[in-house]
Amino acid sequence: MERFINIRHVIAAQMTTPEDNPLVSDTTRMMDVWFGGPVVRKQLFKKVSKVEQEAFVTALHERGFIQSGNLLVDPAAVLFAEMEHQLVGGVITIGFGDNNRPVELKVKAQAFAEMAAKLQTS
Repeated sequence: MERFINIRHVIAAQMTTPEDNPLVSDTTRMMDVWFGGPVVRKQLFKKVSKVEQEAFVTALHERGFIQSGNLLVDPAAVLFAEMEHQLVGGVITIGFGDNNRPVELKVKAQAFAEMAAKLQTS
């Protein structure tokens, strides 16, 4: 299967690996990808190969994305962030969905601190 994802529009991505879900393997990995724009939209990509998933993660890192576990987020897409607890992490808002509700993602404390530092210096 050949696929092209316009990475310039990606604002967040969640990778599913065999360690996270025993139903996936190297040939059937999955990715949830959030695309920015006037409305934030989420797309599930099933049956992503390990090579494709790893190349996608590398490309997001090159764009400056922050990683929290298997979640990668573009700090520039963050509208609002709130630390829930220094040990647990916080919640970030990356935009609004079709229903006008905020699209919120949880990030670990270290990723939250890294994101806050990037946002404060830019």
